[in-house]
This record gives sequence, structure tokens and C-alpha cells, in this order.
Amino acid sequence: MDWIEEYLENLGTRIRNLNLRKSLRLYIFVAVLAICLASAMTIQTCNGWKRIIETPYGHKTSENVFNKDQNAVFTLEYFVPEKELTKMDVILLEIINLLQYGCVLLYSVLAIAFVSRLYYRNKLKKPITIMTDAAQHISRNDMGYSCRYDSADEMGQLCRCLDDMRLKIISYQENLWKQAEDQRTLNAAFAHDLRTPLTVMQGYVDLLLRFYPDGRLPKEKVMEILKTMQEQLGRLKNFGGTMKEIHSMEERAPQLKKIPLSLLYDKTRETAAALEETGGMEIEVKLKGNPAAELLADEFFVLEVAENLLSNALRYADKKIEVLLEAEREGGPLRLYVKDDGRGFSKEELTKAVSPYYREKTEDDGQDSSHFGIGLSISALLCKKHGGELELANSIHGGAIVCAVFSCM
Repeated sequence: MDWIEEYLENLGTRIRNLNLRKSLRLYIFVAVLAICLASAMTIQTCNGWKRIIETPYGHKTSENVFNKDQNAVFTLEYFVPEKELTKMDVILLEIINLLQYGCVLLYSVLAIAFVSRLYYRNKLKKPITIMTDAAQHISRNDMGYSCRYDSADEMGQLCRCLDDMRLKIISYQENLWKQAEDQRTLNAAFAHDLRTPLTVMQGYVDLLLRFYPDGRLPKEKVMEILKTMQEQLGRLKNFGGTMKEIHSMEERAPQLKKIPLSLLYDKTRETAAALEETGGMEIEVKLKGNPAAELLADEFFVLEVAENLLSNALRYADKKIEVLLEAEREGGPLRLYVKDDGRGFSKEELTKAVSPYYREKTEDDGQDSSHFGIGLSISALLCKKHGGELELANSIHGGAIVCAVFSCM
């Protein structure tokens, strides 16, 4: 009997997947068939009751009648009364005749009411309820409600279209949110990367205003300061041009060219020296590798990461910061180590410090660690764009170590 159940199940699925027009035709056909059967049974039953009522009052007889038009003989049956029917039996016969001749109309009205209700319940009610609920959720900006209706008819297609619209709205909102977040990150990066050059130039301006009028700064030192300030202004101009052309940090791409390791070392030392004077902290810069080795790198990416890491280290170092620029061979990776003698990273910071806008209030120093969020996040992104990565660790002797790796192949 399993095949019967399977056949009936498949038949029900096919009927459920019929389009609305074919389904309506099927419902009407079944209704008409039911009306015919019910009417035939009712007429037959009424004839039986009429015979039962009329039999005590007479008899039926039959007569053959010839029809000239059709050239055929028909048998005509009729009732021959022998005595008068009682009033009650007359009323009963009238009711039976009324039912016999009006059953078709009665069953048609009942069938229309039943079929319309059944058609609405089976084909329209559920999908309309689903779409109404989905529209209400969407109007409340609740996109978690799925408009699903498993049917191949027009209502199922309409539900799937509404669900596709919901998914597209979600995608559109995600894109808007991502664009807003990218713009926020870009603005924060722009403000963050402006801070270090401006701090350096402000420190040098203060130095010139304090010592130059009294002649306590030699000419060579003044020229060195002016040269450094000019380089910082050049970096600001270059960075401003870059920010003007891109719409998100993800669009920044390294401009690779061959650079001597010694040049990167000198630039890093100059940045460290400027931050040392303005930050009041000892910064030691070392080089490991062949100074004449040429690396395929983006100078601005490397120096921007160096500034970010030094700026972060200045906030946490107690007395000294150590910087190591390492490139063991040409074509190999460039590594930039920045180590401070501060409190080091907490367990949470080791995993979350490179996340955008990460903040943590520390009980030890009460400082706001919001600089982790954008400084290290930008550095990690620049390292990734340069084919490397940013690694965080704690020194066994205390303090934090950040290693920026740049691929120079």
C-alpha cells in the first residue's frame, strides 16, 4: 500500500503547485461534479418517497406512445388515483416536488460558498498572511523575518520575490553601513596620521622660538630642523593627496619601488629623533642587515607604520624605546620592531588591540587606550596591503613588542 500513499502524496503536491487559474478550474469542475451527483441522488430519493406516499392512494400504470417526429415509441408512466390524498400527504408531496426541482439551485449555491471558502483557505490565506507579516516586519526595519512559502504557484513566486527584496534591502543596508564605517575609519586615519607630523613640527617650532632668538641654536641645527619640517610637510601633502583620491582605507595600495635599506633607516631615525625631542623619551634605532641592500617597498607605508608604532610606544614607555629595522637579504621581508619598557599588553589587548576603535580603560594608569584602535589598526592594514602582517607580543624582560612585517619581493 506504500505506492498508493506515495501516489496520493505526489498527486497532492501536483495539485498544490498548480497555478491559480488551473486550480480554480479544478475546484469548479469538482464542484459541478458534486452538484450533479448530489442532484441525481436527491431526485432519485424524492421519486422513492413520492412512490411510498402515493402507493396507498392508487396505482401506477404505463402506456406506449408513438412520437411521429422522432419516429420512436416511448413508455409513459403516470399515477392513477383511486382515492383522495390526505392534506398532510399533499403537503409532503409539494415539499418533495419543491426539493426535487430546486435541489440543483440549492446545491449550486452551497457549492459556490464551499468552493470559494476552500479555494481561499488552500491557495490564498497562508501566502497572504505570510506576505502581510513580512511587510509589517520590513516596515519596522526588522529584516530577520523570512517570507517563505513552498509552492510553485503565483503566490509562491510572489513570496519568493518579496523575500528576495528583503535580502536585497539587507545587502543595501550592509553596504551603506560599510560605506559609513569606511568613511569613519578614513576620517579617523586621516586625523591620526596628521597628528604625528603636526606634533613633530609643533615641537620644532617651539624649539626654534625658545632657543633661536638667543642664538643658542647653531646654523647646522636650524637647517636640520627646517629640513625635517620640510619633509614632514611633504609627507602631509602626499598623504592629503592620497586621501583625496580614495574613499576607504581598503583602496590604499602600496607604490613599490627599490629603496636602499640605509634610506629607510635614516628616515626612521629622523622620525624617532623628532619624536624623542617632542616626547621627552629616549629612542634608540638600530639596523640589522646590509645597508646597501635594495628593497622593493613603499617608503610612505613603512614610515607611516613606524610613526604609528612609535606614537603608541611613547604613551606607555617609562624611559626608553628600542627600534630595530631588519632585512637579512634582498628580496626578503623587512621587519620593523618597536619595543618599550612599559606595562606591556594585556591578554585582551594581544587579541583585540588591532581591531578598529578598540578601547580599554586600565586601572594602573587610567589612560584611555583608544589610540590602539586606530593606530595599530591602520598599521595592521598597511602591513597586510604590503604583503605582511602586524604581530603583538610581550617581552620576557617586561614591556611590549610590536613587529611590523613587509613583503619586499
